[in-house]
Amino acid sequence: MDRQMNCALLVVLVLFFVTATAINTLAADGTSKPTGRLTGQVINSITRDALVGVSIQIEGTKRGAITDINGEFVLSDLPVGEYRLRVSAIGYETQIITDVVVANVKPANRLVTLLPILIETEGVIVRPDYFPQTSEVQISSNSQSAEEIRRLPGGFEDVVRAVSILPGVAQAEPGRNDLVVRGGAPSENLFLIDNLEVPNINHFGTQGATGGPLSIINLDFVSGTTFSTGGFGARYGDKLSSVLALELRDGRRDQLGGKATISASQFGLNLEGPIGQDGSFIV
Repeated sequence: MDRQMNCALLVVLVLFFVTATAINTLAADGTSKPTGRLTGQVINSITRDALVGVSIQIEGTKRGAITDINGEFVLSDLPVGEYRLRVSAIGYETQIITDVVVANVKPANRLVTLLPILIETEGVIVRPDYFPQTSEVQISSNSQSAEEIRRLPGGFEDVVRAVSILPGVAQAEPGRNDLVVRGGAPSENLFLIDNLEVPNINHFGTQGATGGPLSIINLDFVSGTTFSTGGFGARYGDKLSSVLALELRDGRRDQLGGKATISASQFGLNLEGPIGQDGSFIV
C-alpha cells in the first residue's frame, strides 16, 4: 500500500514539473502574449502628398518601418500596449506621436503630417517672385488627438469639453459647452468638420449661440482637432473668438469591424470596413 502511494506521489510530482516547464517555455517565447498591428500613412502637411522613405521608429525598441511609394507603413506582431513613434525624414521636421495604443482587436491606424523645413546650403541664392505665396501661419493653435480627448478626465469623450480647459477658454455655465474665449461671446466661435462650417455641434444648442449640454460628434469618427484662439485668417469669416477644426478619420481597410459603446453620456454601434481597393466606410 505504501509503495502504491509513493508511486502515485511520484507521478503527480512529474506531471507538475512538466506543466510548470511548459508554462515557463510559453512565457519565455512570448507566444502567449497578445499582439496587434500598427498601420498608417505619412503625408506632407502643406501639399497633402504621400511621402516616400520616411523612417518610423518605436521609441525604446529596435522596431521600425519605412513608408512605401504611397506613404504607408505597417508594423506587425507588436505586443499590446501604448507606444511613442518617432517620425523623421530629410527635409522635414521630426515629429513625436504619443498615445499610440495597439490592441489585438483591430489594427491601430495613424495619419501623420510632416512640416517641410529649410535646409541651409552654401552657394544657393533664392530670389522671390513678384508675388510670393506665403503659407498661413496660426500662432495660437492647439492640436489634440482622439486618444488624448478620450483620456481627458471628466471630458466624457466630448471634443468641446476637451478645449474648454485650454488657456484663455472658459465655460459660460457649468455643464454646458458655451465657450467664452478670451472674453468673447459664445456666439463668436466657429466649428469646422473637414473644412465644412457647422453652426453648432452640440445637442440642444442655445439659439443664437454655439453651445449646448453635450457635443453631437462621435469621438470614434474623429482623427484629431485643432483649436485656434487668435491669428486665424480671413477665410474663417467674421468669427472673433475661436475656430475649432475637426478632422474625421477613414474606416479600416483590412476587414469588416464594429464597436458597441455604452457610457454615461452616449450609446451607439459603429460599423466600418473596406470598399473596393482604396475606399472605406464608417457609420
